[in-house]
Amino acid sequence: MKISRFVSLTDIVVVIVVAVVLFLPPRPLAAQAVPKVDDTGRTALAFAEARVVARPGDGDAVYDLARRLTEAKQSDWAVQAAAAAAAAAPTAPMRWRALLAVAIAHVDRFEPKDGLAFADQALAACEQSGGACPSWEALRLELYQRHLAAGVRSGIDPRQDPVRFREAGEAALRQVRTTGSGVAPTPAPAPTPAP
Repeated sequence: MKISRFVSLTDIVVVIVVAVVLFLPPRPLAAQAVPKVDDTGRTALAFAEARVVARPGDGDAVYDLARRLTEAKQSDWAVQAAAAAAAAAPTAPMRWRALLAVAIAHVDRFEPKDGLAFADQALAACEQSGGACPSWEALRLELYQRHLAAGVRSGIDPRQDPVRFREAGEAALRQVRTTGSGVAPTPAPAPTPAP
């Protein structure tokens, strides 16, 4: 009997690979906290996450969590956490704020089309909030949505040219500057001296 009939080149390679895996020393593993924040920031992030878990319908808490995650360079988590919270509370009056957080997180990831979709939802939720969305927030949200829509319509890729993308969004908004009415203001009456 010849040994070559039972052992092929493939068998020898497999034996060598198994021997290397078994007899090499293990590689050291190092783990560290994912967010790139200091201890104070990590604590604030943990409290923000706990507030969202306790009250998923609180749009302000969701917005704060998404902002903190984005600052910690965890934009994927910011999108996921805000989207999950917005989906968990579809009838919450502050849902518009959670949807705005998702839109901003998408834009931070250079995903303007997804950001625009959530900005549209946030604007609709703001209008249907029954007074939970103050008028100045509604105006701010509308301007953000229009700015983003103009940038998306321009077709400019924000990853390639973020400055031109921003300028395309700004060009769609009318800018009004007031320098005065041209009429001199009436001077205030002089104070009367005390007797």
